[in-house]
Amino acid sequence: MNPQSEILFAESKQVRSQKTLEDILQAASGIVEEGDTALFTSRTLAERSGYALGTLVDRLGSIESVFLWVIKQTRDRLLKEVALDIAQFDNEVPIQVFAEKMVNIGFTNIQKVNPNVMRYFEVRALKKEGYKADYYTYMDFFVDPYLESIQKNKTGTFRLISKNEASLLIRQLYSLVERPFVEGNPIAGTEEHRRVAKEAIIRLLGK
Repeated sequence: MNPQSEILFAESKQVRSQKTLEDILQAASGIVEEGDTALFTSRTLAERSGYALGTLVDRLGSIESVFLWVIKQTRDRLLKEVALDIAQFDNEVPIQVFAEKMVNIGFTNIQKVNPNVMRYFEVRALKKEGYKADYYTYMDFFVDPYLESIQKNKTGTFRLISKNEASLLIRQLYSLVERPFVEGNPIAGTEEHRRVAKEAIIRLLGK
């Protein structure tokens, strides 16, 4: 899922309609949290928000884009939390502890967004936008916090790497953690998956 994807819908132009918009988005957020993509419909959104179907279309245009927007906002929030964890990582602990913590955070956050929802986003967003060459650049969100963190680390267990190398490696590591969940791979979240992810972080980022 690309958190930088531009999800657009027709927001109301009248201030008096702002509450209507907020009510609808709040209802959409509740539906997304349930994780059942079969409920991502205009009818369900109308029932949950209390607004008529005609009102939804008038205010928002594409109902599908509303759900994509909500999923994107959830993912953006989780990414910011991870970036903050990386930036604030204790500079007295080694990469082995860092790897353990990052895998734990990654597994926990990914499972906050139901895999069905993640697949829905990927399929629908790509259908709208097409595949772009910069699709995976959203993972660069972690590069600066990571580089700042390892420069302060006092354990001597992290390799000092360039921004370009950090970008390439972080994309690969993030995919290693995320993709099995998105793809519905049976290994997702297992002890084997956890071990592989931790060892990869240590090998690629450690000395």
